[in-house]
Amino acid sequence: MPVSAPPPLTGPRPVAVPQSLGRHTETLLRGVLYMVGIFHLLMAGWTALRMGLGLDLMVPFVAALHALLCLVCLLEQRAGRALRAAAVFVGGQLILLTVAYAYWGLAAQLRLQLVLLMPVMLVAAVLGRRPLAWTTVWVCLLIVVGAWVDAASLMFQSDRLLAAVNDLVICVFGTLLAAWLLHHSVTGLRESLQTARQHSRDLARKRDELQLEMQEKERSRDQLVHAMKMENVGRLASGIAHDFNHLLALIQSYIAKARRSEGEALAAALQGGDSAVRRATAVSRRLLDFSRLEDSRPQLLDVAATVAGMVPLLQQVFDNRVQCEVDSGQVQCLIHFDPAQLESILLSLAVNAHQAMPDGGQFSVTVAQPSRIDEVVLRVTDSGHGMSEEVRARCLEPFFTTKPMGQGTGLGLAVTASLVQAAGGHIHVESGKGRGTQVCIRLPTRPLAAVQA
Repeated sequence: MPVSAPPPLTGPRPVAVPQSLGRHTETLLRGVLYMVGIFHLLMAGWTALRMGLGLDLMVPFVAALHALLCLVCLLEQRAGRALRAAAVFVGGQLILLTVAYAYWGLAAQLRLQLVLLMPVMLVAAVLGRRPLAWTTVWVCLLIVVGAWVDAASLMFQSDRLLAAVNDLVICVFGTLLAAWLLHHSVTGLRESLQTARQHSRDLARKRDELQLEMQEKERSRDQLVHAMKMENVGRLASGIAHDFNHLLALIQSYIAKARRSEGEALAAALQGGDSAVRRATAVSRRLLDFSRLEDSRPQLLDVAATVAGMVPLLQQVFDNRVQCEVDSGQVQCLIHFDPAQLESILLSLAVNAHQAMPDGGQFSVTVAQPSRIDEVVLRVTDSGHGMSEEVRARCLEPFFTTKPMGQGTGLGLAVTASLVQAAGGHIHVESGKGRGTQVCIRLPTRPLAAVQA
């Protein structure tokens, strides 16, 4: 019957012999070597049991050569020469198969042909397109040799010759088809692996770029925080200068009193002057600590104590027309936050509230712990003119401001939101025209008992 040959071994582009097999392919080669060696030894033993004294001595001899070849290839692979082991296996198997087909013929190999030829062609496909092509040609030639041996043993009888030709055509077609499938399968897998490796390199490059962007974002945020600090320091300057004037006047009065006094009165005057100097030093040190450019240093803070310690600084923001109230609520919990950043947030909100109340009003900071014990709420409220819904919806956007040019950067609430989100919290702003503004900051907490334990 007519049988058409499959398409030739062609691909989209030539694939070179790989420089290394790779870990998974070497595992595959090792398994093939073990299975082929054990298979030939078992088949030789089974044949010897069945045939007894009539056993052809070529059977154990060829089986021993197959096993010896597999052992040599395993030793080569273990020595780190996997490519050489694969090449030796393919070459040695082709030689031994040629001996078997030339000695026993094609018909004797038909039942075992898949087991005999597939390992050789599989390893050749792993080595590359050219080794597979040469292996396919060799296998086709040894099939022809086996068919010739079959026909010659039957004295070229017409009916047996037709059977030998039929076996020859079927085996050659199957060999070409298997080679074509193996070539395209291995080539496709190799190209997929190359694509995956390229994607992996691209992902690694993107990861590095993302890390650089994140680091740059962190530096930009630190710079924005420092800019907000300096802006608040500038607004505090007048209040700080007022306090220093009082302290300097107090020191001068103590010095004058010391000049007119003796004994215990002199000591008391000097002690009062020293106390006033210490207060002035504390004010200046606090201002310097607040304005210093440092990296973020989150730590466990007692939120109630920190907010209560902000009272003198917050009072400096407002004049006597604004009533400033701070209620820590006796909340006993810790937050993981940078103390300087928390002070900067509260001070920025106080400055915004002061600008929203030009005619005076009320400002309050409240610390509360709702039913959920794993968070604390800071509410900053003012009775100023408030914001429209359009302004409130955009108030957390960076560089958004309703102030005239040169009077606002639009960074205060944006930086505040960024710092709160970085700490795992969230911020919500409620406001309305003529109804004032309330900024609600929720931060995750850690109970005091857990820390003390």
